Amino acid sequence: MMNYPIKLNSVKDVIELKKLADRYGIRGEISQNGFHGDMRSVIKNIMYLPLDDASIEIDGYRESQIGYIKEAISRISA
Repeated sequence: MMNYPIKLNSVKDVIELKKLADRYGIRGEISQNGFHGDMRSVIKNIMYLPLDDASIEIDGYRESQIGYIKEAISRISA
């Protein structure tokens, strides 16, 4: 399991996170102050914007994907 701090300030950030999950076929959960959402759920995550001090726990990835995932997450990391 990988854990990253992220900031989701706009709809664009939420959509980018969903695209990342779809591209690599990964699962994950966003958490911030009692909010827990699936990283693939665009509508629910948009309702709780801004998520400026959130963390994401990613699972369901292959070891060969770790470098690509870290690079992609760096664009929205806190």
